[in-house]
Amino acid sequence: MLTRTNSRWSARSAGLGVTWQEPSVSCRLRMVDMVLEVRDARIPFSSANPELEKLVRLKRRLLVLNKADLAAPDKQQAVLYRLEEQKLQALFTSSQKRGSIQKLLQAVTSRLQQDKPKADMLMIMAVGIPNSGKSSLINALRHAAKLGKHSSSGGKAATGATPGLTRHIAGFQVGERPTAFLMDTPGVMLPNVPNEQTGMRLALTGAVKDSIVGEERLVRHLLLELAHQALQSKGANQKRMQWPGMAEGEKMSLLQEAVLSAVNAASPAASDSHAFSSEVRHDDSTTALHSSQNDVDVDAGMATFHLAMKQNTLDQDRLSAVYRKVLVAYRTGDFGRYTLDSLT
Repeated sequence: MLTRTNSRWSARSAGLGVTWQEPSVSCRLRMVDMVLEVRDARIPFSSANPELEKLVRLKRRLLVLNKADLAAPDKQQAVLYRLEEQKLQALFTSSQKRGSIQKLLQAVTSRLQQDKPKADMLMIMAVGIPNSGKSSLINALRHAAKLGKHSSSGGKAATGATPGLTRHIAGFQVGERPTAFLMDTPGVMLPNVPNEQTGMRLALTGAVKDSIVGEERLVRHLLLELAHQALQSKGANQKRMQWPGMAEGEKMSLLQEAVLSAVNAASPAASDSHAFSSEVRHDDSTTALHSSQNDVDVDAGMATFHLAMKQNTLDQDRLSAVYRKVLVAYRTGDFGRYTLDSLT
């Protein structure tokens, strides 16, 4: 279970794999010349891991903020600025977009050519928490390297929606002059879960199995997150008729309509669009979202959602199936593009 121990939330028993003290992974990291740390662009800070920091602090490192097509475009520059303040080089990437992958490949080879132009062979390792899109990114880089007429070897890295699916080490050539090889690692890097808010955001993006937290609890937290996002983008008297990114007049699905109604019901009413602000409060044990005057009413949102979906007549198994559909729809961008981590 995802349990709370000594005021900290632990994913150690979540079935996500071994820790980063596992010898073979640590040894491989010591041998490589460059590390590609793959993070989820929707949670660019929550998907970091302090254990990795200890192992790669003296390595060349590039943060690959993957799934950029699902993150809020208007917050990406602020994310990069904050990472630059931490002296971290980062690049937003989408493994589904060829141009984005080519840009990443060029950034990697350019960095190596600049730092070690006369090296005989260089090793690059890709690391990342489960479901950050690491395996899909590696497969896209392999394809891009082939198109660039680099030789390649090894089979595809296994991908899937279940955290920790990648099970083997694979490698292929991604550059020449110097010759560079990219190695994959199994998806075993445990997420860092210092508090409940981080844990829920990791779970919403799929880094923690839904069954560990519970689908209903995740949907409730999703409504909380979306309602706070809505407070930042609209006055409470201003109805959002469609999800961000949808074309004017585009027909919404029943699920999109139900969740949108739930978000509006959960958002507090106010006459002044500046009456509310969403912020993150930090303390020793938790990170709590709150608004400056009124809390989001998640219960009202859930009641509206159940009514819209006619869920009052469904049994628990069918309810769980509906909740799973909501989570899949969120993770594939049906409700718009959001960055969950606070930038304040």
